[in-house]
Amino acid sequence: MSLPLIEILAGGVLATGAPVVVGGQSAVEGARVRWVHSSEVLEIAPLLSGGELLLTGGAALLALKPGAQAEYIWSLASRRVAALAVETAGSGRHLPPELVAAADEAGLPLIELRQVVPFVDVAEAVNRRIVSGQVHALQVADRLSQALTERIASSGAVLGPLVGLIAETLGVHARVVDTRGALLAAAGPDPGPHAHGPDTELTVGGIGAARLELVGGPQADGELLETALARVRSIVALALAQQHRPSLARLAEDELLRLIGAGGGGDRLIELSQAAGVAPDQPLAMAVIRRPADGSADFEQRARTALPTALLIVDGPWVDILMALPPRAGHAERERVLGMLRGSVEGKGLTGALGPTAATIRQAAFSLAEARATWRIGRSSKWTDAIYDASDFLVERMAERSLSRSAVDALVEESLGELIRLDQRTGGELVRTLDVWITAGCNATDAADILFLERQSLHKRLRRIFAAIGGDPRGRGKLGALAFAVKLVRGNAQLRDDPRP
Repeated sequence: MSLPLIEILAGGVLATGAPVVVGGQSAVEGARVRWVHSSEVLEIAPLLSGGELLLTGGAALLALKPGAQAEYIWSLASRRVAALAVETAGSGRHLPPELVAAADEAGLPLIELRQVVPFVDVAEAVNRRIVSGQVHALQVADRLSQALTERIASSGAVLGPLVGLIAETLGVHARVVDTRGALLAAAGPDPGPHAHGPDTELTVGGIGAARLELVGGPQADGELLETALARVRSIVALALAQQHRPSLARLAEDELLRLIGAGGGGDRLIELSQAAGVAPDQPLAMAVIRRPADGSADFEQRARTALPTALLIVDGPWVDILMALPPRAGHAERERVLGMLRGSVEGKGLTGALGPTAATIRQAAFSLAEARATWRIGRSSKWTDAIYDASDFLVERMAERSLSRSAVDALVEESLGELIRLDQRTGGELVRTLDVWITAGCNATDAADILFLERQSLHKRLRRIFAAIGGDPRGRGKLGALAFAVKLVRGNAQLRDDPRP
């Protein structure tokens, strides 16, 4: 269990220390304290596990040089520490601006304690409240588990009444949704379209078949709900197994997609592929669609209707899709699949990506990983397609796998350095204009249409671009290098850093 940081700051023992948040203000509202700890040790970060409110007298910290103080802040932020409170009472000075700036940049709430307060009193008072909350949550979960067991003994393992009892006891909306997005049971007040809450997987025969979700209002205790989920999921799974046991083929399909998503392979992959009706040597392409922000369950159903031959599964914020292709499938078949995907999301405000074609099921995990990379790169490219094609971002994807940051920087500087600096000075879009012009086959009419420019305005931009890159690149062997460099600049590739000497 944990407590909101703003609640700890507002009252209780810590309030006597006159706490003032001086850095990381943007993170205060969402910060939660799992434990209070005090230490003057500067190398404390590896011993922390996240969620701590760390109290320190600050003598050792403030004796450090500004760079070392910033490193200390970042070390705590990397461990997801809830906040750092430094006592400045009696010192006659405030925390240095370099320390505050580091906290702002790291998103770590930094608190000045401007009055003396015994750290042991703060730790005892707050930690006692946290432990009491943990005990209360366990008691609620135990009572709910007992009530569900008694309901099964008296009325049988019927999913609907059990979900209703959970909703009534916890005062939330409870629902069971299968891996394909179908609603199997629901009870409790309507949470609204954008409400969300914790959930847990329900397994049947060792394979995930559905999820139990608990959606409360703004004041719901999320950690209490998490504790309750851990206690009741096996009971709800029992009812699910008796009433909604999926077919073996369905279980195999879901497990196959889960294994692909985890990057798995080997004999298990082949066995599941055969059980799911996908020939191990059949070509395929993996795709992803980003789920709606409201997590609406009916989207998966709509996607399944639009893609009847595909295998789909919900994986967190994604819908993973396996689309089998006919033997010796070429570019025409891939274009057909891409068109189906784009048609399935048209007008729905969704985005996704199609990964590269996999020759067999063994390459499916690679296709899925590249589909997700394509989505990320495509989102930053400003192209308007709702479904991005991995083949359009081959340069960026290969750069992520094969090129170091220094190699990319050198290539970009030599090809586009002056143009990039011109864009930075003027706030223009010359690099993007060059990208569109090259992608349009150096066709000024098509490029102007894409950029919503008059041809005269486009030609004016092109003259500025040519002046910055050393002249018109056509017929000089420069277009390939320019196209490569532009894609690296605009593609948001996550490049690997050079190894340290």
